Amino acid sequence: MYVAVRAEVESVDTWREQFKTHNDLFKSQGVSIAYMGATEDNKVLAIFDTNDLDAFIKVFNDPETAEAMSNDKITGGVEMFVMDETYTP
Repeated sequence: MYVAVRAEVESVDTWREQFKTHNDLFKSQGVSIAYMGATEDNKVLAIFDTNDLDAFIKVFNDPETAEAMSNDKITGGVEMFVMDETYTP
């Protein structure tokens, strides 16, 4: 199952660096890989492949995750999207 998280950050470079320090947090969410992208106006997107959606959501809403986001210099606009449908054109 894929989950996408969008946010606004102070610095894309800081976010990319700090994001990669959260291995234990991501593993507790059942994440096997995360794809990262950013725009020039400091908006970022991470797409996570998780094998445990319930654990992902539980940990995402935990204060530990809020602290990790603070360390990543996330300034707001955090949105989570569960990718629950596919379409093949």
